[in-house]
Amino acid sequence: MAHSLFAKRIWFFLFLLMPQVHGVSQVSYAAANHSTQRIVILGDSLTEGYGVPKDKAFPALVESQLKADGYSEVEVINAGISGSTSASGESRLRWFLKQNPDIVLLALGANDGLRGTPVSETRKNLEKVIVLAQKNHVKVLLAGMQIPPNYGKKYTEEYKKLFLDLARTYRIPLIPFLLAGVAGSAKFNQGDGIHPNEAGHRKIAELVTPKLEKMISKQNEKMDNPIQ
Repeated sequence: MAHSLFAKRIWFFLFLLMPQVHGVSQVSYAAANHSTQRIVILGDSLTEGYGVPKDKAFPALVESQLKADGYSEVEVINAGISGSTSASGESRLRWFLKQNPDIVLLALGANDGLRGTPVSETRKNLEKVIVLAQKNHVKVLLAGMQIPPNYGKKYTEEYKKLFLDLARTYRIPLIPFLLAGVAGSAKFNQGDGIHPNEAGHRKIAELVTPKLEKMISKQNEKMDNPIQ
């Protein structure tokens, strides 16, 4: 009888421990499956791939190239919406934070420049995105933009300098001009002369991919020289 009572107590004790053991198992499983690097590319029509198939837009090409280069556990999320300005950046990033991204490529601001939005306003909007990302331990890669001199030399230069200033202030890596080698070239643009064609998106992907590879490989390291 005493032996039976002792056995029941042992089983009761083990029963109490089971939820805790199960919990540890779930945590371990989640940790083991957090190896995937999620990259959100937050942008406008240039990111969305206006006028080209989704799988030909540079975010999809970047993912394919990263995997081909050995980064098999990577997912690139195309968060581009045509017509978007920097004003939408913070709220959109809050939504994408639910997907636990590791890196955000911030590619907003082109429409601000084309509309003549005050540089101070664009700066404030982009800062909100950067600060929100950093508070949530998400690395930021900033894509610089340039615009035609429609609004005068002063505005054009201030707009271009904006991205460099942000990169220095927040110590984040910078792509000086997302459309380098693409803008102004009929070979790489659609008929409107603004949006890249498939060849243009391939060229953008060639520019973006090496920058992201550095950030992925240094995920747990501090970058000594973030502006490259």
